[in-house]
Amino acid sequence: MHSMRLAIVSNSLVAGLFFCGACSSALTPPSGSADAGVGGGNNGSDGGAPATSGGAVAVNPLVISAVTRTPRITTWSVNYWDWMPSYGDSVTGTDSLVSALKPAVMRVGGYNNDANVPDIFDDAAFDKAVAYAHSIGAEPLIQVPHLADNAGHPPTPDTAAAMVRYANITKGYGVKYFSVGNEPDIYTIQGLPSDYSQPAIPGYTPSDYCTSARAYVAAMKAVDPTIQIVGPDLGYKFQAGNADNDWLTPILSDCGDLFDIVSIHRYPFDSLSATLAAASADPIVFRGVINSVRGILQATGQGNKPLALMEMNVVYNATNCVIGASPGTVGGALWLADSVGTAIELGLWTTAVWDISDDDGWSLGLIGLPPIHTPRPAYYAYSLFADHFGPTLTSVLAAPPGVSAHASRDQADDATEVIVINWNTTSAGLAFQVTGLTSAPPSATFVLPPVSMAAVEIPDNGAPRAWSYGEAQRQIASGPQLLMEGPAGAAASDAGSTGTTAAGLTVGTGCVSGTPSTCQAVVLPSPAITTAGTSSGTSLSFGSGAYKWGSYTYAASGVTPPTAMVSSDGVGIQMTANFTNPIDVNNNYMGVGLYFSSSSCVDVSSYTGVKFDFEGDLGGCLLAVGSTASDDITPAEDKRGSCSGTPSTCYGSSFDVVPVAGTTIKVPFSRLTGGRPVATLDQTSLINVQWQFSGPTSHTDAGGCAADITISNVAFY
Repeated sequence: MHSMRLAIVSNSLVAGLFFCGACSSALTPPSGSADAGVGGGNNGSDGGAPATSGGAVAVNPLVISAVTRTPRITTWSVNYWDWMPSYGDSVTGTDSLVSALKPAVMRVGGYNNDANVPDIFDDAAFDKAVAYAHSIGAEPLIQVPHLADNAGHPPTPDTAAAMVRYANITKGYGVKYFSVGNEPDIYTIQGLPSDYSQPAIPGYTPSDYCTSARAYVAAMKAVDPTIQIVGPDLGYKFQAGNADNDWLTPILSDCGDLFDIVSIHRYPFDSLSATLAAASADPIVFRGVINSVRGILQATGQGNKPLALMEMNVVYNATNCVIGASPGTVGGALWLADSVGTAIELGLWTTAVWDISDDDGWSLGLIGLPPIHTPRPAYYAYSLFADHFGPTLTSVLAAPPGVSAHASRDQADDATEVIVINWNTTSAGLAFQVTGLTSAPPSATFVLPPVSMAAVEIPDNGAPRAWSYGEAQRQIASGPQLLMEGPAGAAASDAGSTGTTAAGLTVGTGCVSGTPSTCQAVVLPSPAITTAGTSSGTSLSFGSGAYKWGSYTYAASGVTPPTAMVSSDGVGIQMTANFTNPIDVNNNYMGVGLYFSSSSCVDVSSYTGVKFDFEGDLGGCLLAVGSTASDDITPAEDKRGSCSGTPSTCYGSSFDVVPVAGTTIKVPFSRLTGGRPVATLDQTSLINVQWQFSGPTSHTDAGGCAADITISNVAFY
């Protein structure tokens, strides 16, 4: 998981000057697709509420051959993330849902485990993760840290060996799989936990990784020689022939012998590029990527090693404007279904979706937040394979444009099972024909709704059945529904239990078009903000003359705003924030901010970011730093604003911090993301800087928190 995807903050919508943190088979383009981009309000034309076809639906053959059969060696897996109490522990309580998906492996990794932030992966967390893996029937894969150990110090081979010893000697868990670090190819651009402006490991190279990995693996296997090593878990630098972006060749050439299973990560799009048309064409790109990577394995003498995709999702960053194949949408689920089917046909060892459950602002997880834990559309992509895909692969010989299919034979070898994806924005009539059997079953016809996926089972003898999932099911939080057979077929009425609200995300949400900033920008005479502090009642003021900064506080409905006072030395703000039980996850925020008290915006393009000294104790509360520019605020809230939306769709960007008392925190502007409609901060039109608190929402510790901190010497750097 990339560091840019580290922060998970409140999923609330903050009005006014405030920010919201949550608010890495051949196809032709879908017929009727209209990838209109990200502007223009409710952009439902990109795979939103699908259009219904008027009149009769044409029926085209989908032909499957059972002549050539190949054992399926690929499984599907999950990433155990957001287990951290500081982030709310969204995975506790999801085990029964996830076990139904029959995942083969549960990877415990990512940046958080690599750096042990914001919570340490100690023995208790280890026990909890292994217990969860066993409860869902998956083999745990444990990532040993490479950036920071439980004490915040650089890890050593002894750190890794101790984890193996605890798992397999002390506890007797028999953990088979381990990995070393997470995405080492981006250590030079990841933020250091103690200073986000610095690289996680400056100047890091493939040779450095191999030197470290050799020492780690030797120490680990000295404890338990039976373990298998999965790696190197590269983020994206496995591009053959591209010297700057190919770490896989030098790593496998130098230390490829360490790995029992070679692993990479894949996130093909950023959040504004995941259109329905792009996602539908991605299987072709995916095949090219895997073929290229396998070429590297062959060239480096590692061609006999299994290849795994240990992290995957359609995008790598937070979703602000929800378009046709964004995470949380039906289109995003279709991408996952087609990717899993393609991976199976490519013979990968496993494909592990990132992740089990997370915040709605990301929606990369298969399942929504507690306490309801509503399965998102992508959940049903996995469930279709878990329930309706067999151990033996067969071939799809023909399918109409915009339709992708992946076929198999069931365990008993008496039925053909097909996962089929209709990328078209019109209904697809399909006549399923199975050839190559001693006695061919009759052709079975089903009409798939627009932008939907389905599982079709065609027994050698007996009636065929099909289950479909699309926008109609998402809107009622239902699972796949039975389809009636025939050219006029429709979903059966036995939908089972359904939710009172929709699952996942609605296409068009957050897609508002801002206009260029109209505020005059000024350059500050000094980078310092909190100087010469004074107070008048609850209002604070810093600076002098035309360059003053004023203060504000805010809070969610039903939450008491924090208090803010000028520090005794006049160069900071003392803040206290209290959250009491029970914490409402939808109204879990409060904050203190400083706004530039002028009709002008501030041009900070010559600076790297904002810094401040931190003292005090967060008392279990979480803290995020944010900022708002002109394009992320409405004119009604601030005359300098240019966002044409509403306070719920216009807000600034933010980044989670895990500060240590007595240190200076530096947050680069590049880390501030998640704003709407512009995700990143426009440094030429800054209006404010703020600090937002949220309370813990862990299932095991949903208690309140009480922060008492001082932020001082705030300045741009």
